[in-house]
Order: sequence, then structure tokens, then C-alpha cells
Amino acid sequence: MPIPPFTADGILPPYVGSMGPGDALEDMSPYIVTAIEIVTTLGTSDQRKAILRGWLSHRAALRKIGFDRGFQWLDGSFVEIKEPKDLDVVTFLYRPTVIVENPSDWYAFLMTNIGLLGRDQVKSKYKLDFFGIDLNSSAEVLVSSTRYFLGLFSHRRGDDIWKGMLQVRLEDVADDYAALSALGPDPDAKAVGGETQ
Repeated sequence: MPIPPFTADGILPPYVGSMGPGDALEDMSPYIVTAIEIVTTLGTSDQRKAILRGWLSHRAALRKIGFDRGFQWLDGSFVEIKEPKDLDVVTFLYRPTVIVENPSDWYAFLMTNIGLLGRDQVKSKYKLDFFGIDLNSSAEVLVSSTRYFLGLFSHRRGDDIWKGMLQVRLEDVADDYAALSALGPDPDAKAVGGETQ
């Protein structure tokens, strides 16, 4: 399903269709979309395009360290009619296959890659408010984490209006390349030796 149009309140609707929530999975939030749909629908300003470049760059960096399966929920002011400062991203990730179940190895991996997984570090570099969820954790932890983030992001801050979110898979590298291409050249990239960096 394509990204639904914004409501009169300037937000994504929590569901579409006449039957209301629960009618069909694709008709309710989080809406399953592609990176190219996000870029072409929501990349409407230079600020938004810069945030989307950061998002796509962060996704590529996650894949490089082995996080190549999972999905992301996108929310916050970025999916409202306003000029956002960042993009809220809840990322549900399967652990890289090279990581064993040993808790100390997992912790060491996380600390080694804090620049890509730490909320403050990711916000500073990529303009993302990043929350990572380990899909290899226990079922109870997953349910609790999902309940928390669904409750946090399914309502607009300030007036508590019920709103929708978007969901995009992490595996589709070609989709990300198409989305990056659709954004066009980065006006902030530095030219070095005649080539844009």
C-alpha cells in the first residue's frame, strides 16, 4: 500500500478504509512501505532530504557491521506536516550471524559499534532518534519493547491524537540505492579532485 495522505490534522492516519482497525493488516499502522516511497512522498524540502540521506547512510552502515535483516518503524514529526529536525526510527534487528549468544561477546560488539548503535551518537551524525530492538532477545522482552514504542509513537505529542507510522524492511539494498538516487546530489557534499564526496 502506498503511504496514505495526511489527515486534516497533518498526520498519517492510524488506519485507512471504511472497516476501521483490524479489517486488513495493510490498512493499518505501521504501513509497510519502501524506501523509495518514503523519499518520493516525504522528501519535500532540503532539510527532509538531508535527514533521509542520513537515514539511508545509517542503514548502509548497519548492514556493513552485519545487521542485514529486520525492519524499521519511522515516526515523529518527520511523518507529519511540519519541518522536522530529525527522524524517529525504531529498528528491529536480528543479530549478525558472527555474534554468538554469549552475553559478554554481544556487549563487546555493541560497545565497539556504539557510533552506529548509541542514541546520542546516531542523532549527532545521522539526524536520527535511533532506538534499537534486538530480535534475538526473549519473547517477553520483545513484547514489552514493542508495547512501549507502539504506545509512545502512535500518538502525537501535545494533543495525544492517534496517528500512524511507517515500516520499511532493512534487507532491500536496491530499494535504498534507488531512494538515494531519487534524492539527487547532496548539496552539502564536498568536491574533491573534481568528484563529489
